[in-house]
Amino acid sequence: MRRRPDVLAAERRLAAADARIGAAISDYYPKVSLTGLLGVESLDSSRVFAPEALQHQVSGGLRWRLFDFGRVDAEVAGARGREAEALAAYRAAVYRATGEVETAISDLVQARTQAAALQGQITDLTLARDQAQDAYQAGVLSLIEVLDADRDLLAASDQLAQARSRAALAAVASFRAAGAGCTAPGVVQGASGRQTSPPAFR
Repeated sequence: MRRRPDVLAAERRLAAADARIGAAISDYYPKVSLTGLLGVESLDSSRVFAPEALQHQVSGGLRWRLFDFGRVDAEVAGARGREAEALAAYRAAVYRATGEVETAISDLVQARTQAAALQGQITDLTLARDQAQDAYQAGVLSLIEVLDADRDLLAASDQLAQARSRAALAAVASFRAAGAGCTAPGVVQGASGRQTSPPAFR
C-alpha cells in the first residue's frame, strides 16, 4: 500500500515536516559561513590574524541567534506541531487505504463465493430442465413446466454473469487499493539528512 499516491504523498509530507524540526533546532547553535570568513579585507598571511581581520571574520562569518532563543523556541514548537499534523494525516491515509483494501477483498470473496454457488445451481437446473424436456416429450409434463425450467435456468445464468462481473471489478479494485501499478517509493530524507526509510506506522 506504500505505493499508493495518497499514502506516498502523506509519507513525503511527514518526512518534510520532520526535516523542518531539525532545521528549526539547528538555530540554537552558531552557524559559520565560509563565504563570510573568506570575505576579509586582506588574506595576507601576516594580517589574517590581526585584530581587525579577526573581527571582520567573526562578524562576517558567524551567525548565532543567541538573544533570539524565544523566537527559536516558538519556531521549534511550530515545526513540532506541523509534524504532529503530518503524522496524523499519514496515519489517516494508511487507515483509509487499509479500509479500501479490506472492502475490495471482501467484495471479491463474496462475489466469487456467489459465483461458485450459482455455478452449482446452474448445473442442477440444467439437469432439471433436461429431465423436464424428456418428461414433456414422453407426455408426462406440460409445456408450461418445461418453460418454467428454462426460465429458472436463464435467470440463474444471468445472475452468474453478474456475479462474475462483480468479481472482476472487485479484483481490479483490490489491485488498485493495494497500490498495484503505482511507482515504487524512493528513500526519504530525515531531519539528520540521512537517507532513511519512511516512519513505521503503529
